[in-house]
Amino acid sequence: MGVRQYGIVGLMLVVLGGTWAAYCGLRQGPETMVSTVPKDQGEDINLSQIHHVASRDGIKEWILDADSAQYQRTENKTVLRHISATFYLKDSRSIHLTSRDGILLTETKDLEVSGDVVVRSGPFELNTERLHYDHKNRSIFTDGRVVMKGRGMDLTGKGLVFSLNTERALIKGDVEALFKHVSLL
Repeated sequence: MGVRQYGIVGLMLVVLGGTWAAYCGLRQGPETMVSTVPKDQGEDINLSQIHHVASRDGIKEWILDADSAQYQRTENKTVLRHISATFYLKDSRSIHLTSRDGILLTETKDLEVSGDVVVRSGPFELNTERLHYDHKNRSIFTDGRVVMKGRGMDLTGKGLVFSLNTERALIKGDVEALFKHVSLL
């Protein structure tokens, strides 16, 4: 083989290797996928249809799906579009979240979502414009306005903190509640 043929074979191996690395990464999550891409492949990586599973001590804590993602290596974050996430509670119940946009901080696994944020659990639905998930403390919080509906109750307020570990929520201020179909007798 001449030098030119070795160059073509080398190029083919790099392309096949990059394709294999991307395939393996998509099966394992965005941070794994990003770590398999060689450093000389550029700063940003664009993906469509991602699926990420976050676990701790062998226990699945949450799953994230997005229509598209852009990993920004210099900021160590992944910008997401059209997000669906499921957070698991202790007794196999779950909380489902959808939003238009989001950012997954790769190192901490913290998630920031915005745009038509909807959180559903059982008969309850919460709506807000921006929400944060703190992976280390397993808590969901916002300083924005929240609207919660379910079981004959409409509740609004400003700011929310919800612990996935204790399953307790705190509305921080300007709370208004309307209870429907409540009999006092």
